[in-house]
Amino acid sequence: GPPVVLLHGFPLSRRMWEEQITAWSQNYRVIAPDFRGFGDSPPAPGEFSMADCAEDLRNLLATLGIQKEIVLLGLSMGGYVCFEFVRRSLDMLRGLILVGTQPAGDSDASRQARYETAEFVRRDGSSALAEKLIPRFLGKTTLADKPEVVETVRALIQSNSPEAIAQACYGLAARRDSTSFLSEINVPTLIIAASEDALIPSAQVETMRREIRHSELVMVERCGHLSSLEQPN
Repeated sequence: GPPVVLLHGFPLSRRMWEEQITAWSQNYRVIAPDFRGFGDSPPAPGEFSMADCAEDLRNLLATLGIQKEIVLLGLSMGGYVCFEFVRRSLDMLRGLILVGTQPAGDSDASRQARYETAEFVRRDGSSALAEKLIPRFLGKTTLADKPEVVETVRALIQSNSPEAIAQACYGLAARRDSTSFLSEINVPTLIIAASEDALIPSAQVETMRREIRHSELVMVERCGHLSSLEQPN
């Protein structure tokens, strides 16, 4: 069927999409890559950047013979890579889905926090970082009622190397602001936000809805930043 590309969030892997892959593969050609250094993808030389991840995706799609009519879906960091992909390859898309993400670049304080996270994971490891991130990533409903989701997220974070996570922190801190680019997106766009997401400001979600033509906003209730895992249905 038509190609659907799923881009994972930080610091997870393509396995965050397992339920969606199972459901959607019945009707679509689902492509879910691991970014460089995450999951089963080896690290690449040089720095980790959103632009390089978008270039990796273009190379992957070329290798697979996919050139057009793509629905591109990115969650959080995956959304940032979507913006870079769309800048160069908008004509390849038939639709865009932005989940738990935002167009703004990092503030000075946010960049500093990412640098500190990078040093933390290098010093204390991926397991320690998982314990630090889980209360921020997951909604209060999930934390209270879905221990299996908590364990899934913990395992996904623990499976990645500290150095890959640290490199991604620097790439996230250096990403460019995409706010002024939103008005150039002219494909049907679905924006998915979550009622318990403590990481994405509602003002950023509203900016995307207002500035992207042909966009629709859907709010998923009773979940936090990782809606695809917390409320997969």
